[in-house]
Amino acid sequence: MKIKINVGIIGFSLHEQEKFERIFEISQEHSRYYRLKDLALNQPVDVLVVKTATESAFKKLDSYLAAYPNIPVVTAGKAELEGFAHHIQGVLLVSRVLKVLDEIDIKPKSTEELAQQQTLAESDNVNVSGQYDILVVNDDEMTRKVLKDELIKSDIPLNIDFAINGELATEKISQKYYDFLFVDEQIPNYMEIEECIQTVNKEGVRASVVMATSQESAVEEAQVVLRVLKSFADMDDMSDREYSDTPQVNESYTVLVIDDSTITHKSVELELEKSAVPLSIEFAFSGEEALEKLSKKYYDFIFLDVMMPGIDGFETCGRIRKIKGMNKLPIIMLTSKTSPLDEVKGIMAGCTTYITKPIKPEEFQKMLARIMRWLRDFKKEA
Repeated sequence: MKIKINVGIIGFSLHEQEKFERIFEISQEHSRYYRLKDLALNQPVDVLVVKTATESAFKKLDSYLAAYPNIPVVTAGKAELEGFAHHIQGVLLVSRVLKVLDEIDIKPKSTEELAQQQTLAESDNVNVSGQYDILVVNDDEMTRKVLKDELIKSDIPLNIDFAINGELATEKISQKYYDFLFVDEQIPNYMEIEECIQTVNKEGVRASVVMATSQESAVEEAQVVLRVLKSFADMDDMSDREYSDTPQVNESYTVLVIDDSTITHKSVELELEKSAVPLSIEFAFSGEEALEKLSKKYYDFIFLDVMMPGIDGFETCGRIRKIKGMNKLPIIMLTSKTSPLDEVKGIMAGCTTYITKPIKPEEFQKMLARIMRWLRDFKKEA
C-alpha cells in the first residue's frame, strides 16, 4: 500500500519550490511518497521543511508550530541548527532530500485527526507558504487593489493579506509574522498596530517594515518594496550556497572601510583580521575621501558608515554605484540606527546589506562569510 506524505515548506524561493516538486515526482515510484502542499494555518501537513538562511522563515515556523506542535521539522541549508533533529545539508539534491525525509517516523493519522483536519480546512485560510509575507491595512478598496496589482508582479513568492481596520490587522499580526506592512496612517487604532508588531517580533529575526501609504503613493511604495525584497532574497541565497572555508590559491581581497570614527575603523579591522582569507584593509574618514580613493583603485568590498560629515552614507553609496564596474560591488552599511525603514533607504541607495553599531562579532562574522562566498562565486564567473 502506498503512503502519501504531505510536505510543507517555509522560506524557499519559487525556483527552490520547483526543485522540491521535481524531487517529489521521483518519490512517487516508492511505497512512501511525498507531495508538496501549500502551507496554511488551517491545513496541517505531515512534515515541515524550513530554510535556515531565511530570517523570517522561523517566525512563520513559530506560528505554524503554535497550532501544530507535534509536526516534525527538517531544517535545510548550509548549517545545522541546534534543537532540530533532521537536516538537509546544502543544495537540494534528490538523494539528500529523500534520505532525510525517509528517516522521519511519521505516524498515520487517526480517524479523529482526519476529521479535525477536514474541519480546519473548511475554516478561513491564513497562508504562510510564500517566501515573504505582506499585510495591507487600508479601508480604501482602490488602494488595496493598486497595491495588490503591483505586488503580484513579483517573481518572488509572496503571501499578501488584507485588513480593512486596525482591529483586524492586530488579529492577523498576532497569528503570523509579516515582513512588510502597508498601513494607512489615518486608520483607527494605528498605534495599536505598531504596539502589536513590537510584541510579536522576535530577536534575531529581521524586523517588520511598516510603510505609511495612500492611494497616490501606493504604486511607488509597492515598487520600493519589490526592490527591497529582491535584495533580501539575494542575500538569503548568498548565505546558503555551498562553500569551503579553505581559501583557494592566490585568493585575497582588498577592503575599504569608510567611517569618520577611528574606533569603528579599529573594530572593523579586528573582525576582518579573523578572516581565513588574506585581506588588505584601507580606511577613509569621509564620503569625499572614499570617492577619491575609488577613482584610483578597485576594492572587492566596502564598509560604509551612514552618518558622516559632508555627504552621508546614502549619497556616497549612490555615487559609488554610478562608477563603472562597481554596480555589483558588495557595500555593507554601518549604522547605529535600528529602524527597518533605514534598511529600506540603504537598499534603495544601493547597499548590499547593513550591520548595526556597536559591532557584534558573531553577527559580523556571519555577514563576512556570506560576502566571501559571493566574492568567490563572482570571481569564478568573471
